Amino acid sequence: MSAKRPTKPRGELAELSAQLQGLCMTGKRSNVELRQAKKEAFKKVINYMTLGMDMSGLFPMMTSCANLSPDDIVLKKMLYLYITHYAASTPDLALLTINQLHKDCHDQDPTVRGLALRSLCSLRISNLLEYVVSPVTAGLDDRHPYVRRTAVMGVLKIWHMNAEVVESQGMLQHVQTLLAQDSDPQVVANCLTLLMQVQRVKRLASNKALMYSLINRMKEFSDWSQCQVLEMTAHYTPANEAEVYDLLNALEDRLGVNNSAVVLGAIKVFLYLTLNMTMTHQQVLERVKEQLKSLIARDEPAIVYAVLCHARLLAGRAPVIFEGDYMAFYCRSHDPWYVKQIKMEILTLIASATNVYDIVSELTEYARDINADIARQAVKAVGRIALLVSDVNGIVERLLLFLESGYDHIVAETLVQLKDLLRRYPDLGQVFSMGDIRPSGILDPEARAALVWILGQFGQHIQGAPYLLQPLADVFGTEPCNVKLALLTAAAKLFFARPAESRKLLGTCLAGGLNDPEQDVHDRSLLYYRLLRQDVHAAKSVIAGDANAPQALAFFSDELSPEAQQAIFEEFNTLSVVYQQPASLFVQSAQYHSHHAEDYEVSGDAGKDAVVTANLMHQPCLCRWRQRRRRCRGKQRCSRW
Repeated sequence: MSAKRPTKPRGELAELSAQLQGLCMTGKRSNVELRQAKKEAFKKVINYMTLGMDMSGLFPMMTSCANLSPDDIVLKKMLYLYITHYAASTPDLALLTINQLHKDCHDQDPTVRGLALRSLCSLRISNLLEYVVSPVTAGLDDRHPYVRRTAVMGVLKIWHMNAEVVESQGMLQHVQTLLAQDSDPQVVANCLTLLMQVQRVKRLASNKALMYSLINRMKEFSDWSQCQVLEMTAHYTPANEAEVYDLLNALEDRLGVNNSAVVLGAIKVFLYLTLNMTMTHQQVLERVKEQLKSLIARDEPAIVYAVLCHARLLAGRAPVIFEGDYMAFYCRSHDPWYVKQIKMEILTLIASATNVYDIVSELTEYARDINADIARQAVKAVGRIALLVSDVNGIVERLLLFLESGYDHIVAETLVQLKDLLRRYPDLGQVFSMGDIRPSGILDPEARAALVWILGQFGQHIQGAPYLLQPLADVFGTEPCNVKLALLTAAAKLFFARPAESRKLLGTCLAGGLNDPEQDVHDRSLLYYRLLRQDVHAAKSVIAGDANAPQALAFFSDELSPEAQQAIFEEFNTLSVVYQQPASLFVQSAQYHSHHAEDYEVSGDAGKDAVVTANLMHQPCLCRWRQRRRRCRGKQRCSRW
């Protein structure tokens, strides 16, 4: 019997390994053909690597193939990408590439020097940090600006891994010298980026000579670098009003550039520098209004949405600036739903006695939108305007007309808004009419709970209120939790106002609540039952209060408090404005290239801040500005002009 032939290993890894080994030998192919074959093989490796396949076993063959063609920049780029990707998982093999990278750092071609230096700084291996410091220090003094740019960012990578090495080697002082003296704008921009992360921005902005130097070179920088300079300028404290005007004049042209990020950065500088100058601040608001309107008119939805978020913040602080330009926030037919939604929120904020009926008429048209979410948002906006504008009679009539629309989603949202409106203006309950609407016919749980609350709160003025709620009480156990809670309270209030008609209703609700599996429903039912058994008059004062003098509600939990608005304003031109939350509530400090904050330790005040931030991220009750459970710790400023 003949012996079995050994089988060749199969798979992409084995195939590429054999191909790379063959490419290490020239054979009969020309140099051009060999290079092209190497590029194709390297492209396959990179492609498989990006797909998540483990290609680390090809480390020796990849380096050998690239070293045989040392003057091919494309091969070096792909090799450096491969090395930095697998260096952390194969540190022993990565150590073998140090000599090659060091050699390339002294290459005559500045592109090769820069690529090698960038790859060397991206190895992310703390044990190899000693081999990185010397090339980076030499790169800071390189004659070519591309290498200096790369070296500056390399200092930042070293600082994230070991800040003591950067300080002991004097790299920060070297970077500060480059920031003040280097002729290349991108090198200066990289130095500024590094120092803004390493040092506090306010400390950096205290250098008046540096800041004026950067402002004078503003047009040389890229758009991103201009944003960095503007961010630093926003934290500068001018000596007097004359200096404020000088800075405003110097940055006036940044309000007219095409890049929206630069425009918003300039607006931030203008607003921050004039906070203590009331009249000038008002003029600044009028000035930047035109820039905001120009950005809003663009056709890029993502940019428009970000700008609208900032306009919403300014409208909340000073609604008077947009009162005459409310038509700029009308929805366009091709606007995405999220842009329409935020535009309606802004229309709610800027509504006043002079424009309220025009805005409400426009919102009424939006309520006919085929998109149910847009229609509900329009009804919600009308209801919010009724809460903010004192003359509400005409707006209430519009809301009541929505009840006759015949569309379930519009009727549901109208009931929710009417509930809030009656909580703000309880006198309207005496003339309120529900028409033919029955709670059992409302499908939306929130709207059904709102209607139940209305019937319980104003049941003495609504004929047949107890009988409208009785069908819900008969199927008490099938209702959602919020409807059960509302039904319990409404039944108790009706019992105090109309005891003979509501006795059966209350008994049915209490019996269903005491046997309910929901803890909140069970506890409230037990509380009401014991109060009624102990003292009916005491129970009435606790549950119903003074029915003859209902207390109007002045503030709703979903409204941003002045403290929260101020905290968000202090983080203007950041994601805080989009999320409507301070950055400390959604940004968690973490070590560079680390996926878990608990995998490292930070000393000093930075460690305390990281621990506090991590704790806040795991305590949802502290992360709700709308519930006002956490007071703003930011610097208080008056938001009235």
